[in-house]
Amino acid sequence: MTESPTLRVAFFADSAPQPLARALEGELQTRGYRPDIRCWAFTSPLAVQDELETFRPDAVVVWCCAEAERFPELEPILALPYRFLVYDMVTRDDGTCGSLALTYTPSLRARILDWNTRLQSLARTHANLSLVDLDLVQSLLGRGATFDPRLWEVAACALAPAALPEVARRTADTLCAAFGRLRKVLVTDLDGTLWDGIVSEVGPDGIAPEAPGRQAYRAWLRALAARGILLAVASRNDWEPAHAAFRHPAMEMVPEDFLAFEADWGPKSAMLRRIAAHLHVGTDALVFVDDRPEQRAEVRAALPEVAVPELPADPALWPEFLARLNLFETAQITADDALRAHSLRADHARERAEQSAPSREDYLASLDQELLPEPLGPANAARAAQLTQRCNQFNMRGTRHTEAELAGKRGWVYRLRDRFGDLGIVSAVVLDGAFIETWVISCRALNRGVEALILNHLKAQEPNLCGAYLPTDRNARCRDVYATHGVPLREPSKP
Repeated sequence: MTESPTLRVAFFADSAPQPLARALEGELQTRGYRPDIRCWAFTSPLAVQDELETFRPDAVVVWCCAEAERFPELEPILALPYRFLVYDMVTRDDGTCGSLALTYTPSLRARILDWNTRLQSLARTHANLSLVDLDLVQSLLGRGATFDPRLWEVAACALAPAALPEVARRTADTLCAAFGRLRKVLVTDLDGTLWDGIVSEVGPDGIAPEAPGRQAYRAWLRALAARGILLAVASRNDWEPAHAAFRHPAMEMVPEDFLAFEADWGPKSAMLRRIAAHLHVGTDALVFVDDRPEQRAEVRAALPEVAVPELPADPALWPEFLARLNLFETAQITADDALRAHSLRADHARERAEQSAPSREDYLASLDQELLPEPLGPANAARAAQLTQRCNQFNMRGTRHTEAELAGKRGWVYRLRDRFGDLGIVSAVVLDGAFIETWVISCRALNRGVEALILNHLKAQEPNLCGAYLPTDRNARCRDVYATHGVPLREPSKP
């Protein structure tokens, strides 16, 4: 059994961070981590750099609470070589100005809004900074549930106990996304979910796409697709009626909006396994939405790693409920995310070509693959960092990098094209001399012989090329790659 990965977190706050740190520790444990969280209260990371260097945190969390009424400059802190998570300030008001507080610059409300605006600007320009929306948590739970002035007075605790689980969950969402654990696919049921009614009983014209909650749900799906989340269907249905329902004039979606479309009478869990294989992701990257409690229960029992929201009985409540769950947290969105759906549609054409080819070798030769190496640098570092965070199946040593950590490092990124289209940048390599310190390949480029193409290029650049494999719970397919392609191994060390 693979040991749970350790996650070292340094927690800084101008309040007492221990209650939230304990809640975060518990949340991370439920997600399969062994968290090591160390707290520094009422101090700055700049003041304890030697201690941080000894601790070697995977992430540094900074919480400047609105109750302390300090508005520190964060840019000097972000120059430190760590990945940072920073909470925004909750918008609170001292009641001195009324609505004028929004525009009266010296007011507490205006200073908080200004600091949050500057924080957002920093997050757009610093790839090592991710934000946790504490103000959103307050808006969802209410000021009374998130803050207790008595706790602030006696213990400098800026969060009420009732808010700790939600803030810990949001923080863990951001940490998991930053280190490659994120949801990539929304799998939806059809009858009773995407529309009201059972299409095999009432026909395509009898379904109700405009029933309460359904239009907003479909709008949410389209918004997810626009930012790079893949959509799929898992429906207990016959193929023809399931597709025919999309001809209803109020549907606003078509079958082609879904990158995988499963419609049969087998168990939903089997459909989800096929969808994951078809989209080249693990089943832990799936979110499954279904109006039927028994279908949700079946998937939870068979695939506990799949996120299965327990929907409210009233569909009108679904959009707000799903939005609140924060199912698709991500550290950043790059241009290559938008290519993903296009690439997967091209994969359908590739699959048809493979099925008609006499052999696997003939199929690969027919692709006319072109691997385009680019030296690692500022223009592609964001995508390279994203690949190290997201790639699990092919991550040779389980290494992760931020864009800031890649600055000044030697290496390559590889763009892949074939006769069906451009797959974008699909691989990144970081070199330490002739040693392959990091090597990742996107799941959408696996099973295409890309490993050999990349190693041939690297051998031409580095005659003494060598590498190491460190096993993780997901990268077993990397184990024999170096031996298969004649790359000597160096004694591995922990990344």
